[in-house]
Amino acid sequence: MKTLIELFDREPIYNYLAATVFRPHKVCFIGDKASLDSDEMAAAKKYARLAGLDCWFEFVFANTNDYGEMRRTLSEVIRKEMAKGNECTVDVTGGRDLALVAAGSLIPDDVQVIYYDKTINSFRFLGSEKVQAVDVDLTCEAFITIAGGTVFSKPRNMNYGEKDWEIIRKVVRIYFENREVWNRFVKYLQQVAKGDNERVSDNLYVDAPFSFEEGGRIFSCNETVMRELERTGAIRNLRFTPDKRRLNFMFFSGEIANLLVNEGVWLELAVYLAAKSSDKFFDVQSSVKFVWDIPSGGETLGEIIADNTPRNEVDVVLTRGVMPVFVSCKTRVPVNDDLNELYAIRQKFGGELAGAILATTKFVGRDLPISERAAEMGIFILDERYFENGTVAKQLEKVTELK
Repeated sequence: MKTLIELFDREPIYNYLAATVFRPHKVCFIGDKASLDSDEMAAAKKYARLAGLDCWFEFVFANTNDYGEMRRTLSEVIRKEMAKGNECTVDVTGGRDLALVAAGSLIPDDVQVIYYDKTINSFRFLGSEKVQAVDVDLTCEAFITIAGGTVFSKPRNMNYGEKDWEIIRKVVRIYFENREVWNRFVKYLQQVAKGDNERVSDNLYVDAPFSFEEGGRIFSCNETVMRELERTGAIRNLRFTPDKRRLNFMFFSGEIANLLVNEGVWLELAVYLAAKSSDKFFDVQSSVKFVWDIPSGGETLGEIIADNTPRNEVDVVLTRGVMPVFVSCKTRVPVNDDLNELYAIRQKFGGELAGAILATTKFVGRDLPISERAAEMGIFILDERYFENGTVAKQLEKVTELK
């Protein structure tokens, strides 16, 4: 395919899917000036690098609410490309109604017209029976980029050793078995695991009182949890004094130490591990931070971050083919604000093909108002039942099937 003509759409993936599948020499976007701004141009170039596309992007402005102007603009672009000997294909997956009609009217002029049919996950060639299956895999960052966002911090580092992962999987189970007391236990670890101005991993040896008061708060060790952690290997050489007033132990590693003093990371890890255990997901990232903008026109990422630019951190992001999935993790019963935030992210950075999942360690009955509202918003609630019965991976696969 020499030249692909894209009718610019508000659904991010539809603007770049055909280019990703057919890999043309040139992509010509036609849309409003408000849509094809400098940010979109910067996003196209960055996405090309992420997706390994070697093509030239051209941006042509037209009033997409004016049928005559759209048809004239399309005809002129096609005329110029054909004069160069370039075969033209128009993708009508995206675009507004009048733009689609204008493109459709060009079919008799030997212009190839295609559109994406999500029911069969393939592109159809109008006027023939030909179809092209969509078999692409995109990264989490690629989806955020085409929606006009920028990942500004590396996702959580998951490059743990084999022994670390063995311990992490065991601690995840302990976390769920003790989730009602876990946060209080972690707050105790946070207090005893580091000295003044020290990181937890600076000294893996801990010698501390069993219980103490600090700033008007009481911090106490949970002996049951400590002994279970020792059995996993997360801590070693656990010793209590005869009077149970003091204890000492060693963390297995700095990586494990940093995880154990993080209250919210274990639910994220449970979702992350479930997704990684499935062969359905191409990319799985934890703690993805991004701003709702992209550097352009000489602007730097640092300047964007310094401004009051909207930003988010999504606990887990995974991709399956043309679908990005955003997962928010809560160690409490979710509330409406949680749904609203997740819905806004899904709409902005994924569109109609994206998935949204709210994972929680609590039980959420299907007859509760929060469950009914989540269903209306297209958000799946992954509650404690799935973690307890070991079906998280199965549910992730089910939720991310194209419908």
